[in-house]
Amino acid sequence: MKDSTVPARYARALQLLTERHASGAALLEQLDRTLDDLRGLAELVRPGSRIGDLLSHPQVTPEDKRALLRKALDGRALRSVVVFGDLLLRKKRLAFAGAIAREFAVLVEHAHGVRHAEVVSAVPLTPAELERLHAGLEKRTGFKLTVSTAVDPDLVGGAYARIGDRLIDRSVRSLLQTVAHRLYEVSV
Repeated sequence: MKDSTVPARYARALQLLTERHASGAALLEQLDRTLDDLRGLAELVRPGSRIGDLLSHPQVTPEDKRALLRKALDGRALRSVVVFGDLLLRKKRLAFAGAIAREFAVLVEHAHGVRHAEVVSAVPLTPAELERLHAGLEKRTGFKLTVSTAVDPDLVGGAYARIGDRLIDRSVRSLLQTVAHRLYEVSV
């Protein structure tokens, strides 16, 4: 399992930096622009790309790496993203750029009032079932949600939804485990 604490910390730091320079509706626009530029940075420095390979090459000096990154981003990205990219380079964290962009995307969604729900069901959901479930989850949580689905036949039936650290479990497997636990506790 990958450790997401480093990307999460860097994403949060970039969010704080962005919030320091804007507020209100301008903040949401600035967060969106920062996210776009951060995704561009992640694509630019990804392993296997021309610039990514140069930036990770041990024979290229740190000064040349910084100049190359600055030249690739200047005029194409927000100043905060250029400085952030330079920080990642100096701290040898460029490999985390994609993960940081994903973590930052979650923070931007939260700023927009959107949360992500992952729904796992025993069988694939029909569009009508998914729509009804989506509406029910939004009503229950009070959030605007984006929903992704997955199938786990081990659930036997039903489904569960994970929204952040919250779990709503209506799977047959879970209900059977509860019944089994209660029967085990009953003394006859």
